[in-house]
Amino acid sequence: MMSVHLQEGLFELCANRIKKDDEFQAIVSNKNFDEITYDLFQEYKLFQLQRTVKHVYENSKFYRNKLNELSIKPEDIKSLEDISKLQFTFPNDLRSEGQNFQFLCTSQRDVEKPVTFHSSGTTGIKKRIYFSKKDVQKILDFLPRGMETVEDRDKCCAQIFLPNGEGRGIAAMLASGLMSFGMRACISDMSTSAEDAIKVCKENKSNVWFGDAFTIYRVTKQMAKKIDLSSLGVKVLFLTMGNISSPMKEYLEKTWNCRVSTHYGLTEMGWGLAVDCDICDGYHYNELDVIAEVVDPETGELLPEGEIGELVLTSIARDAMPLIRFRTGDISALEKPECGYDLEVMKHIVSRLEGSYQLPGGTKINPPILEEAIFNVEEIVDYQAFMKEDRLYLKVETVDLDEWGVDEVKVKEQLIEEILQLEAFKNSHEPSIELLEPNSLKPFVYEKKRILHFEKIER
Repeated sequence: MMSVHLQEGLFELCANRIKKDDEFQAIVSNKNFDEITYDLFQEYKLFQLQRTVKHVYENSKFYRNKLNELSIKPEDIKSLEDISKLQFTFPNDLRSEGQNFQFLCTSQRDVEKPVTFHSSGTTGIKKRIYFSKKDVQKILDFLPRGMETVEDRDKCCAQIFLPNGEGRGIAAMLASGLMSFGMRACISDMSTSAEDAIKVCKENKSNVWFGDAFTIYRVTKQMAKKIDLSSLGVKVLFLTMGNISSPMKEYLEKTWNCRVSTHYGLTEMGWGLAVDCDICDGYHYNELDVIAEVVDPETGELLPEGEIGELVLTSIARDAMPLIRFRTGDISALEKPECGYDLEVMKHIVSRLEGSYQLPGGTKINPPILEEAIFNVEEIVDYQAFMKEDRLYLKVETVDLDEWGVDEVKVKEQLIEEILQLEAFKNSHEPSIELLEPNSLKPFVYEKKRILHFEKIER
């Protein structure tokens, strides 16, 4: 069996779902549900949106109040475009004390998986998201379809580098979903040592490494001088949980002699969401369960196709806690595909509103800009960035410099030179660089990259 385009997997899922959905079948009678067309797929998306709006109106205090404020009833949603009539949900809505239960559309006893987390290293009150048993099953159904886009179902053995939460995290969920789909899977928790990760790879003959980009990059850097990584038989590094800079991708492709693909997901939407297209410049995403929009970050105005703005996501197949027009803070654009399929393209996420820093002159910088310079220095494994006015402070984790035969001074000099070549820093102070021992920043690997004010630097 060959690896498949995401659209094929989603159409298969759509067919399976419709065959069990008597309510939808009654509305669209005389349709061949064994053969999903794009029009039927869109029709089912609209049905799911309408059902979701009705569901939250009847069961969520938060959304019922929002809809009543706008004098909107569920029956007012007559097309997919009508989603723009609804109000946004902001991250702070999920952080407010006592607010989470106002989103909940089921009883607490029907919650299969509550997830509490900080996104982007946010401090203060955490977000809490709820998933029912039905929600979890839909996640398990989708995850292997995403994996199937990078490796054949009957050949795949995926080694997973994701949070595992004592065997109850997303890593275990993904492994379960893959194995029920006929794939093989093994888990290397993100805290696993580089040596143990290689041991697991050899024992299981893993041919796909999927998971946190910086964890996989760290393992690569720590082992590249010890073994020939390209001899392990890994065909694809499937990276998620962070931006993949050009230098990182080039280094990984060269060192492993394999393909590097990327995935975009977020907890609020059930982790799995979007996968790289081999032809289009961007992702295809789970349009069966999610509607995506792009809006002006300042005004909230819906932007036309191809314009860059803030990504807004609506979950249309969730039971416990659907989210309507959730403002992700991620910057992207939506475009028509060029690969011959119908699913739209979500441009790669290269910045976040929350992680940026505005320089005194008005220029905004974000982690992806810095990473194009930072990872041009081959000895760097990871970093933390801080700003005070126009001066950059970097904590930088390196490889074992003695093992690599490299001098500290040279690493600092090269990094300073790379940073000062960036347009935003050409006329600024020389950055302050602190080099750290291997694995020093490993405890921070669960946080998304952001640029903090210098006052927040840990001493």
